[in-house]
Amino acid sequence: MMRDIMALCKVYMINIMSNKFAFVYNLLLPIIYFIYKNVNLSSATNHFNTTTAEALGNFWAYIIFVTILNNVVVSLIVQREQGFYKQMLFVVGSKIKVVTAIFLVQLAIICLEISVFNVVVMIIIHQVSFKLLLAGVAVALLSALPVTLVGSILLIFRIKIESVNILLGIILFGLFFIMSVPTSYSFTGLFNLFNPLSFVTEMSIQIQNMMFNIGVVSAGIWLQLVIVSVCYAIIGIYSISKFSVSAIADRV
Repeated sequence: MMRDIMALCKVYMINIMSNKFAFVYNLLLPIIYFIYKNVNLSSATNHFNTTTAEALGNFWAYIIFVTILNNVVVSLIVQREQGFYKQMLFVVGSKIKVVTAIFLVQLAIICLEISVFNVVVMIIIHQVSFKLLLAGVAVALLSALPVTLVGSILLIFRIKIESVNILLGIILFGLFFIMSVPTSYSFTGLFNLFNPLSFVTEMSIQIQNMMFNIGVVSAGIWLQLVIVSVCYAIIGIYSISKFSVSAIADRV
């Protein structure tokens, strides 16, 4: 099983390296926006505080969620419509192997993207922090799988390649809009974490609290994160099991 997965990982790694424009959308844009919004950090003395933790959490959440959505979920949909997914499934004989391989490749990419982003942050604040690098990688390792699983719900819908970019824009706008709604007008606590962006941001804040001692590490919030992760897992397992091998055109 591991031999098949590693072989698939090599195929997907070559494929993602041939499409470097994805890094512009997933990494370069967040870096440019962060520099634009946080130039004043270069003159600050207290770099790591609760405000900074939330800001970094938002950017990490964007990088993780967009990379997963673009390069795992949408990629699987596109591969299905082009017939590539059926070929891979025929070769390895397991849907789980295909999904696991593409996820592992993107997990490595996410860790790299967040590390590059954090290096830029350290350059801006003129401070080297291995804790920041460790925190970013920890968030990626802990949140990427749950986010992938909940994002897999898109796999059960009849989505054509032509509609993918539009759908992606709507999802991102909707989730960011929900995050921007004042707390008094939105769900709080556990329900708020069902937004994948809020889920990653909250996990980022908690991990930074542990790394930099800038806030309270809440056992209650970690329990909520575990509960939401279990719900994400249930959604993902069901969605992947229902993911059709045939393209939409073949099912019409």
